[in-house]
Amino acid sequence: MHHSIVVGFNIKKAPIELLEKLSVHHSANGEVALTLMSMTPTRGIVVLSTCNRLEVYATADDADAAIEALKERLVAGLSPDQARDYLGYSYAYRDDMAVRHLFEVVTGLDSLIVGEAEILGQVSRAYKAACEAETTDKLMNVLFQRALHVGKKARSQTSLGRYSVSIGRIAVELAVKEFGDVSDKRALILGAGEMSELTARYLNDHNFSVVMVANRSLEKAKLLAQDYGFEAYPFDHLRGCLERTDVVFSATSSKMPIVTKDLVSSVMESRMGRPLLFIDMALPRDVEEGVANLEGVSLHNINELREIIDRHQIERARAVNEVRQIVEEEVADFRHWVDSLELVPVITALRSYADTIKQERLEVALDKLSELTPSQRHTVDILATTITDQFVRSPIEALKTQAGSKRTKDYVLALQELFGLEGTLGDKPEVRLACEAS
Repeated sequence: MHHSIVVGFNIKKAPIELLEKLSVHHSANGEVALTLMSMTPTRGIVVLSTCNRLEVYATADDADAAIEALKERLVAGLSPDQARDYLGYSYAYRDDMAVRHLFEVVTGLDSLIVGEAEILGQVSRAYKAACEAETTDKLMNVLFQRALHVGKKARSQTSLGRYSVSIGRIAVELAVKEFGDVSDKRALILGAGEMSELTARYLNDHNFSVVMVANRSLEKAKLLAQDYGFEAYPFDHLRGCLERTDVVFSATSSKMPIVTKDLVSSVMESRMGRPLLFIDMALPRDVEEGVANLEGVSLHNINELREIIDRHQIERARAVNEVRQIVEEEVADFRHWVDSLELVPVITALRSYADTIKQERLEVALDKLSELTPSQRHTVDILATTITDQFVRSPIEALKTQAGSKRTKDYVLALQELFGLEGTLGDKPEVRLACEAS
């Protein structure tokens, strides 16, 4: 039997320092999936890496062995004591629990910010990367395609989408709350990736006097800035940007801090007492913690954004119950599909048996009715096909309703004995299913 499993860490259970060490840039998801699949007893792998989580979804014949192997690979290179400490923050689920976890992730139920919309796109990208790396199998493809469907369904059929929030929006709202009137304030965005794009979108809705975008690649900074009429600079101009700005929204993919305490200390000397606010949305963090100890400087990171989250908690809570109901229905539906896979050989054998009889009897009948026109022969053929389909429909539907139940084996044995069918319960056909990253 094939199992769905997930092994991971997230910000709700693990300290931010641990996630920083384990973080994988989303552009490397496919490469990491390939490596993990080559070193573990898995059939398919999708790696989901975001600011708030690192999760490995996999399919395997032996769920326990695959889970243990994945855990070992995730902490490979650490000392035994470190590995033990790290794994204490990990979680692992299988089958229904793994499916439910993915559905809760893609709908935003498992997010630090419940209902946040960005996770749907991140899951889609992770699945697409796995498809391109060819690390998915049929079970994985169906699971992730259904997960993306569930994510869209949750937002279209409940009020969750109307109250969705994002890190970028919360960051901007936090700045607006601290400043009050922002019409004379200048903002600086560090980075030009997805989080920076979202932040730029929300900043564009407010009346900051100037918005600057700084990035290691000036071309990428220009691409983001030109969409909103912002200014663009390379990191070489970071000091000058910091001297001019009032608030910094940082969201780069740098592995090391790019804003150091020494840099900010030097900048503050030339700001004539003007305060400076940093909102660090990056993981690993872009701004050294010591920056917060400087006079006139305020620093917020991803762990400090709960205040604005709470303002929407009541509205989101109402939608959460509706989404959980959708998730449970979809988990049950997926489980029924998985259970039904073992019935495919028997159903195929029954259809083949009925079709063989139809063809034999139809040939005999048409030989005796040689005077029929082609149109009439076609009508007789359709009639024979319809009768055959009607004949097998009831036993097939009855068999499908028993998928996964204690009576499944009895139904299969009865059909095999009555019709002399071949095909053993549990024989799962290798059916190819193309990746569809939505």
